[in-house]
Amino acid sequence: MPPKKREKESETNKNSKIDHLQADHELFLQAFEKPTQIYRFLRTRNMLSPIFLNRTLSYMKRRMSRSNKSRIGFKVDSLLEKITLKKSTELQLNSLGGYMTLTFLGFYDKSLEEPSDYQVKVETLLLKICHKKRKESSSAIVEVSVGSCSVPLNPSTSEPPAMASAVSISSDTFSPSHGPNVKSYMLMLRVTVTKASMSNGASTTEITNGDDEPLTKRLKSSSDINSSTDNKWSKLYGSELIVYDKHNRCLLTNGEYDLVLHDVTPGGRSATIARSPHKALMAQWETIPNENDLQTETNPFDIFKVRPLLKLKLSWSQEPTNGLVNRPKLYQQDSNGVKKDNTAKEKISTPRCSTSEIKNGEKSKQESTDSSKRQQIIYQFLYNNNSRQQTEACDDLHCPWCSLDCGALYSLLKHLKLCHSRFNFTYFPIPGGARIDVSINELYDGSYTGSPHDLIAAQGRSRGGGPRAGPTRRASLTHLLVLRRRRHRHSLAEFLELDDNDVDAQRPYLTGHNRLYHHTITCLPVYPNELDIDSESETDPLWLQQKTMMMIDEFTDVNEGEKELMKMWNLHVMKYNYVGDCQIPLACQMFLQMKGKELLEKNLYRNFILHMCSLHDFGLLSPVALYQTVQMLNQMLADSADAKEKMRDSLRAQRDHWNAVGKYQQPVIIEQKPNNTTVKLNVEASPSVRRKTSNLQNANRMASASSNFSKSSSPGPANSETKRKMSSGSIQSRKRSSISERKSSV
Repeated sequence: MPPKKREKESETNKNSKIDHLQADHELFLQAFEKPTQIYRFLRTRNMLSPIFLNRTLSYMKRRMSRSNKSRIGFKVDSLLEKITLKKSTELQLNSLGGYMTLTFLGFYDKSLEEPSDYQVKVETLLLKICHKKRKESSSAIVEVSVGSCSVPLNPSTSEPPAMASAVSISSDTFSPSHGPNVKSYMLMLRVTVTKASMSNGASTTEITNGDDEPLTKRLKSSSDINSSTDNKWSKLYGSELIVYDKHNRCLLTNGEYDLVLHDVTPGGRSATIARSPHKALMAQWETIPNENDLQTETNPFDIFKVRPLLKLKLSWSQEPTNGLVNRPKLYQQDSNGVKKDNTAKEKISTPRCSTSEIKNGEKSKQESTDSSKRQQIIYQFLYNNNSRQQTEACDDLHCPWCSLDCGALYSLLKHLKLCHSRFNFTYFPIPGGARIDVSINELYDGSYTGSPHDLIAAQGRSRGGGPRAGPTRRASLTHLLVLRRRRHRHSLAEFLELDDNDVDAQRPYLTGHNRLYHHTITCLPVYPNELDIDSESETDPLWLQQKTMMMIDEFTDVNEGEKELMKMWNLHVMKYNYVGDCQIPLACQMFLQMKGKELLEKNLYRNFILHMCSLHDFGLLSPVALYQTVQMLNQMLADSADAKEKMRDSLRAQRDHWNAVGKYQQPVIIEQKPNNTTVKLNVEASPSVRRKTSNLQNANRMASASSNFSKSSSPGPANSETKRKMSSGSIQSRKRSSISERKSSV
């Protein structure tokens, strides 16, 4: 029993270990999956709209194919010479030239066994298909004969004939200048096969056609065409090629063509054309057979095995070629599937090409040596400091994430480190190559900053409040640093694993936000979005103006006129930020210039005069400045008729108030003290005490002036009574003063 228990425990431990390994492997795949998907997406986006060119990077010099040595002797006048020389010497492949040349390589028909007994001639016709007019049932066709030539029958592919027949057609014939009604152009090829029959029976039994027609029908058709007495048998074939379609697109390019020929019913042009041109212009779908259908009889490609073929080579050239020419070489396909023309390479040979081959001789040697010294690169993926997966050795220097051909091992490592920073790459040299360890970069900051929505939200949070208030990421600021240091020599040692990462942990040239600034006047902190705003010009923000007016409204021991004047004066001083006593006269003048009309409209003339007097009493305003300020205010009053009317109304209302209420109130008795005591108080007292005494004196002056003004302006019985009272009071005061003088003398 105990051994069985141990076996169960071992099985459970094995299962738990397997589950743990599987879970760990899934975590490894998930860790590398997301960065790989991101870099795959960035590869596609950079291919469509690249942010920068890789060849401009300092560590990608091998991708820069051109050099700047020609800039030394460059002249603007040489541009035209280079272009004309290039056009005259170099012939661009697959480009339309001045002539379309058809070189006929041979006529192939398996039913004709003895080529020496037959003669094959090819006639080339150009068909111009015009636009169909309104009342015409079919469009008009113009037929132009280009030429005819003889073609070999069933030539050998291993030993072809040295000469071939060619026909050239000028590209001017396809121009619209020959007629605006021409819609499309088509080539019609007529192949005539003839044979001199020795005896009718022997000759007819040997000839068969791919369509397996009865021999009598073919003899009848041939006898209708050739009704001569030479006893010759002939056969007529035809095929079409569209040169320009109705959209004026050229459909024939340089290449080799195999044309399937059809048996043409004789009977003139109408019989020949009625079948082909319009049908050829119509697009048709043809099904490509499967591998299983290739062996069946329904394969459409079998027509090339049964029907007669005409092989020709079409080329666009600058010079016409007619008659017998050297048989051209066929096109050869390279590994990329691109056709190369051997004849073009042989014809084009300039001194420039030879010199470039000599100059690039050393480069070709270097490339051969580099190819022989190809390094095997292995990528090893690490997770939790353990090797999880390893790729097969590859000899190319392409980036596995963005498929960029770096060309050198240093360039590859530099590209991986700078462009794929979500991973850590460590280089280990191994015999015959290199090993690159790939691990997840835990210190990579993948947060996204710079979105316009985040910047707007940051401005709202900077003012405080809101449900999202709290620690947030600081808005990023961009600084431009220009550093021109000497470039270090490229070395693979910088990618080796170091004990202390001094290379990656270099001290930055620009530190972050280590200081907190405050506004000069309000002492509030300056937020990052307010660094570019000058706080010195914000002397009177709106909230401070409202706060000042609210504080003045809270006073209860002053009248409304004084409140209005103090609001205007304090806001004026706060706006222009007067900081010295010498600026008070200027402040008064500017106050009248800007607020003078408003001052008179609100009937604050006397309040302003009292304010000027208080400034004079405190020594802030000289008598000359006081006089000039009052004169300036009086001039503004004289120029404004509305202000004069308001002053008269206020004076009239003041008289009525005095006659109704003021004269019945008992006057305030102020005890006069000796002059020496008053002088002592004025000198030694505090400014607040001096202000109170001066205000009382001003009040007494204003009261006496108003009483005298009322006495002189309103005569009547009431005035006479007051005169009598004042006179009696004055007599009594004189008597009291005389009695006091006598007592003092005694």
